[in-house]
Amino acid sequence: MSCIIDNGYALGCSSIGGVEKLYFGTYDADATFALSADNTITGATSFTNVAYLFEQDLEYAGLTQTGVYNRENGTVHNESNVSAKFINLDAALRNTLNALSKAPLFAIVKSNAGNWYFLGLESAGRATEGAATVGVSMGDMNGGTITIQFKSIDGAYLIDSTLIGTDIPTS
Repeated sequence: MSCIIDNGYALGCSSIGGVEKLYFGTYDADATFALSADNTITGATSFTNVAYLFEQDLEYAGLTQTGVYNRENGTVHNESNVSAKFINLDAALRNTLNALSKAPLFAIVKSNAGNWYFLGLESAGRATEGAATVGVSMGDMNGGTITIQFKSIDGAYLIDSTLIGTDIPTS
């Protein structure tokens, strides 16, 4: 990819934030991806691991990407954080949070604006923080949170939504 700026940015219509759908799966280092000229994922082959839907309520999950620029070393990379919240801390949720915190992961995020993002193309994501709580007050959350961080050169990739459930198996 060239480092030459060859276009600008047009201010479009309003957008909306937040996450509509969130999938996690075990990272597959053998998977290969086809990218379009604008670096959108248009195909996936040798993809054997399943992406599992982790249902989220409104304003429970997020995707934040931060550029990390080191002028002294001449390096640039991105850190993308996928955060999720789950309610009702029971044995199944406890075990799920433990599995997510230990596994190398990929993630697929559908934004409320309708865009699909894939994280884990270049390297696996890993849990960086999380909490399980029953709270103190009756109005406190009874559940858990987790943040999975992905480090890569190009950050989160947009992905053709037709690949979800076909080239990338889902459950």
